[in-house]
Amino acid sequence: MNLRKWIIGISFIFAGHQMYAQYFNYNSHYEDLSKYNTIDSAYLKCSYRLIYLKDSLKPDNKSTDLQILLIGKTISKYYSQYALDYNHFVVNYLKTHDNYPHTTQKGAWTYELFKNYPQGKETVTDIASMLQGNFVYEEDLPVLDWKISNEKQEILSYNCQKATVSFRGRDFIAWFAPDIPVPNGPWKFGGLPGLILNLSDSENNFVYECQGLEQLENKEAIKYYKLEYTKINRKELNKLYKKFHDDFIAFQVSLGQSGVYVQDPKTKKFRLEEHSSYKIPYNPIELE
Repeated sequence: MNLRKWIIGISFIFAGHQMYAQYFNYNSHYEDLSKYNTIDSAYLKCSYRLIYLKDSLKPDNKSTDLQILLIGKTISKYYSQYALDYNHFVVNYLKTHDNYPHTTQKGAWTYELFKNYPQGKETVTDIASMLQGNFVYEEDLPVLDWKISNEKQEILSYNCQKATVSFRGRDFIAWFAPDIPVPNGPWKFGGLPGLILNLSDSENNFVYECQGLEQLENKEAIKYYKLEYTKINRKELNKLYKKFHDDFIAFQVSLGQSGVYVQDPKTKKFRLEEHSSYKIPYNPIELE
């Protein structure tokens, strides 16, 4: 069975002169992740709860994700556990069903971030993306100009110290643990003299809270999945996401689909639309 399917039907209601229910295929697909290269072995596993704001105009509309940082001898990997678990669920479901499960995808994103892979750089993959494909880009490890203060607080029984930095359009506050001499942290953040246990932007659009640390007696493989990737750069990928959120129907049309059928609730008749008057809220962590 080919697992690269565009699935999940979702309904949107739009307000205007008339009310319409628009049905379209949510641009997401699922991958068989059984094939991979082991690029390092992790000795430390850090779990973070991410609380994030999908729509900056609705401060109460927050979601959560469980994200994992695997730290190896030379390479680290950061990913969404919720997204990975849901991908496995769909793959296993399709082995015994001819239809797709009527559930929505969980997880803040489908990115997997590899620091120092290759050496001195970072690789970001976007697997089973809503953009209908797998993407990969590579960039230099960011040099973050941290400002370390004397302010301290205790997190998970560790004495942590405060540091601030501006990164790609947002100001961030980090709390790092000098007693854990690992210069790493959630997403693309690191470079401090200790592991970051808490990180947030100044407006609390994104809040990362370390939930647990596990010293791995049996080291865990850091996997880089063997998939077909479209090579792209970071800004180009961000533009695609912006295009999708601004007009998801037009985005699908650009990929070769005919459009989306819209039903008039009064006449019950459908018509084909090639554009949408509805924008999906878009609030990326990187604004630049």
